[in-house]
Amino acid sequence: MKVMLESLSLNIQEFGVAEKKRGTSLELMQNTLNSKFNQSFDLILENFRIANETVHEVIITQQKDFEALLKTRHIVAFSAYRISQQKLTSPHENFKFDNVWTNIGNGYDPSTGIFTAPHQGVYHFSAVAVSVNGKTLYLKLVHNNKSTSGSWVTGLGYKTGTMDVIFNLQKGDKMSVGATGGYALYSDINKYATFSGYLIV
Repeated sequence: MKVMLESLSLNIQEFGVAEKKRGTSLELMQNTLNSKFNQSFDLILENFRIANETVHEVIITQQKDFEALLKTRHIVAFSAYRISQQKLTSPHENFKFDNVWTNIGNGYDPSTGIFTAPHQGVYHFSAVAVSVNGKTLYLKLVHNNKSTSGSWVTGLGYKTGTMDVIFNLQKGDKMSVGATGGYALYSDINKYATFSGYLIV
């Protein structure tokens, strides 16, 4: 009986030692896992911080490049209109759209109706004109005193003619809207007659 008790006591002691070792091993494993997790989490945070800094640097660089591009890019745009009728007496005359909505770059002269390109580039031009009631109107877009695009309107009532073109202009080139002698353009306070243009590139 004594031997059995001693054996049981020894087994209990060994079990206690084993449990203690197991507990120590589990604690060590938990600490190791926590340490690795913290290291991984710190690494993720660091990579995220670096990525954010990189994205921020890219955004700042792109913004600076865009601002530099705006400084070198010329902005030219105009839009003008008439509020009264005008009749041309000579084929060398042009219509004067003497009221201005927009004139960025100051290329358009409302006193002459002529646009002078302040910079070389590709420009878009458009014009809208209305004929006098029952009268024919031959409209033409003039580039450096040479007729280019034309618009012919005729018939009863008021008729609308339009032009829409793109030109590659040199600095100093001139654009205007004209007609052959004797033709008249109609407009009133509703601003039926307009002439517009802008620099594309």
